[in-house]
Amino acid sequence: MNWILNFRTKFVEKVKKTFKRDRPSKTEQANSAWINCPGCNQMKLRDDLKKNFNVCECSHHFDLDPKILFTELLFDNGEWERIPCPPADPDPLNFKIGETKYIDKYNINIKKTNQDSAILAGLGTVNGLKIVAFGYNFAFGGSAMTPRENEQLLSGIQKALDEKVDGVISIYQSGGMSVATNIHGLSTMPKQMFAMKELREAGIVTIGILESKITGGTFCNTYGNDFLFSTNPNNESQLFAGKRVSASVNKGQALPEDFGVSKSLLSLGMIDGIFDSRMEIRQRITNLIRVLLKKSEKESREESTSNVKVDIPTAI
Repeated sequence: MNWILNFRTKFVEKVKKTFKRDRPSKTEQANSAWINCPGCNQMKLRDDLKKNFNVCECSHHFDLDPKILFTELLFDNGEWERIPCPPADPDPLNFKIGETKYIDKYNINIKKTNQDSAILAGLGTVNGLKIVAFGYNFAFGGSAMTPRENEQLLSGIQKALDEKVDGVISIYQSGGMSVATNIHGLSTMPKQMFAMKELREAGIVTIGILESKITGGTFCNTYGNDFLFSTNPNNESQLFAGKRVSASVNKGQALPEDFGVSKSLLSLGMIDGIFDSRMEIRQRITNLIRVLLKKSEKESREESTSNVKVDIPTAI
């Protein structure tokens, strides 16, 4: 009987080896011409998605590089000034796991995204209105917030105050504060809240645009905006904790199917509105700002509204 068992074992192993399908690596998936859409569960050509700013026909929104968003979707004629990122230390604790240093991973993200921090800050005009915009690049380590990202925010807000802009627009997508920075990261939260308050006191309209995947400490400045909108009705993970973490905390209590989804947040009064897609950002925000500032398109091209100059102390 042993020979039968041995034959069956060898036969099964041979079949598994013959028909085994190796799962593609992350690099292979990233370099593939195709990507699976979680919204419609269909394979899509990446080139087709790029033509539509990474929005699928089913309306699912894939991540979009903020440089593309600024140049092709937001600023007039694709022209904008990049606001430099101050040289703050993103790794004050020299954090590492095993032999992997956090600063090495951070530097890899710098080279990969061509950004000095996870947040891209730009100054330009949008339909004639003077705007400072912040774009959170999720490809940069999940847009984890370190002291350097905090300094990028503060420098951008200071620029908005100095230039007396009409509005500050933030396109959010972040996993929150970097755990590698510990208290150094958490200490930046009240500074961001203070800076958002200065914008309001200066009469500058602030609008937050929510993409999917926004959790944790990012909300310290998210809810400091005058208005919050989501780019799509089905955007997910737009609460402080995601669905998986919340479910583990509330064991035995089923979460709603639409937990953390844009349309749920709107029904609960947590956001002010939802766009059909990110292609609407430019027109919708300028319409709102013009109404609030009582400015026509002609006036917005000729003058600035805020006349209050405030200096924001940078993080220590």
